[in-house]
Amino acid sequence: MAFSHLINCLLLAFGPFFVVYKARSLAEQGAYKTVLISILGCLLTQFCKLFLLASLSVITEQLIHIKLLFDLIDCYGIILVSKQKTNIDDKLSRIFAIAIGWGLMDCVMKHLFTFIPNATTDEFTWTFILRGITANLEFFETLFLVGLLQSKNKISYGLILLKVLVLPNFQDIITRGGLSSIYMFVSRFII
Repeated sequence: MAFSHLINCLLLAFGPFFVVYKARSLAEQGAYKTVLISILGCLLTQFCKLFLLASLSVITEQLIHIKLLFDLIDCYGIILVSKQKTNIDDKLSRIFAIAIGWGLMDCVMKHLFTFIPNATTDEFTWTFILRGITANLEFFETLFLVGLLQSKNKISYGLILLKVLVLPNFQDIITRGGLSSIYMFVSRFII
């Protein structure tokens, strides 16, 4: 039972990456290099964020500002990855390849290392199924962000700032749920 629960959680979290990769036929377009570059870019930005978090540990009371800084680092990392030369001509396939690599590495860093030791216990809990659903929502958020960063116009940059400054995290919505997430959303407009 514990092993099948772990497999269910892993398939729920990592399955959409494989499905989107195969459905967009990115392998036939040679998108492996682009996916690998975006995986490495996400890994480098994660290390930069860890270094900044260790450096700024004195002022961790201002978590909103640190999260804003981390979101901007992610945006800058995605812009740097998208400037790399690849052999993909289709703009939409390039967006999907970058989002798959970035989202996959982000999912590995956030969810894999909690699934393996905790989802193999004898007790079944819904928290890991919810983490898998959260991983899916974060993948679509990454896809949205990469698409906005690829289109270079003022409206898309305004939407990115709206996403970074205003919209709540999917993790906040799932953990707090219901009315408190609506309260958080409205309070971010007022403050």
